[in-house]
Amino acid sequence: MTLRELNRTLLLRQLLLERARITPLQAVTKLVALQAQYAPSPYVALWSRVAEFRKEQLARNPRIVKAGCFRGTLHVVARREFPYIVSSYIESQRGRSEGLGVDIAALCSAIPDEPLEARDLEALAARVLGTDDRWTISFAFRALPFVRTEPQGAWPHTKPSPVLLWREPLPDAQESSTRVVRQYLGAYGPASRDDIVQFTGFKLRRVDPALDRLRTFDDEEGRTLYDLPRAPLADARLKPPVRFLPAFDSIVLAHRDRSRIVPPDYVETVFNKKNATTKNTFTVDGFVAGAWRIDKGKLTVEPFAPLPTRARRAVDDEGARLLAWYRA
Repeated sequence: MTLRELNRTLLLRQLLLERARITPLQAVTKLVALQAQYAPSPYVALWSRVAEFRKEQLARNPRIVKAGCFRGTLHVVARREFPYIVSSYIESQRGRSEGLGVDIAALCSAIPDEPLEARDLEALAARVLGTDDRWTISFAFRALPFVRTEPQGAWPHTKPSPVLLWREPLPDAQESSTRVVRQYLGAYGPASRDDIVQFTGFKLRRVDPALDRLRTFDDEEGRTLYDLPRAPLADARLKPPVRFLPAFDSIVLAHRDRSRIVPPDYVETVFNKKNATTKNTFTVDGFVAGAWRIDKGKLTVEPFAPLPTRARRAVDDEGARLLAWYRA
């Protein structure tokens, strides 16, 4: 597959060729997980993908949860898929959590069935585990399934929400990993084994069983890409619209090789390695072409290179729509 075929296929599966007339729950389920470390990110991600999306459809949706998973960062995921995702995530962290030398079962038993502020949960863990080492406490928490309560404060919901321990049973870790890997391929594929590990954080021994009986392609570098048997592919000649993506958008983080969405010349501009952040970006002709920010009610757009007049007009028009939605 050529780079443009991979790019257009990714945009198709990510609902970025045309806004979909589906519910936010359906979109989140299809996309597996949306990064939510930066509070506004999943809202902007859904605005760019779902027709007539309103913020309250995510903020007050009991069928969507926010939790730490995939690379240890916050995501929003469908509630019905969360047990599979968190079972896989906990398994991926097992080596670290079991090597701590602390009693995680005792910690689990000591946590009340009510929302706790992060500082109160950390204080409880320090007492139960007998340590105030923040890394020990942090990795102990990764062995347990937590979710966040509904957002606090006004949009853009930047105040951290309390956490609640998920007490429902978790499914088998390998079955869960296979399920999650195949859902990832449906949303971000075709993809290499390295890409799958990049997104999920799973170990290869958990990834490989999911790759049986899948179709394969080679990319232009000769890498093997795996894909679901009937997942749709897109024509390289498609003309995608301009789209605005939030910081940490999952599409930007979903592959080890970022080139199918971020041109190599822009990778260091988009990704700040010093503090592990990414910029808000926008796409032109399907690829990241610049950054944006909203500050004090004003949108600033910063192309990484001069844009043709028609493309710049399309960016400004889509940016105006984003700003109107952002203020609403």
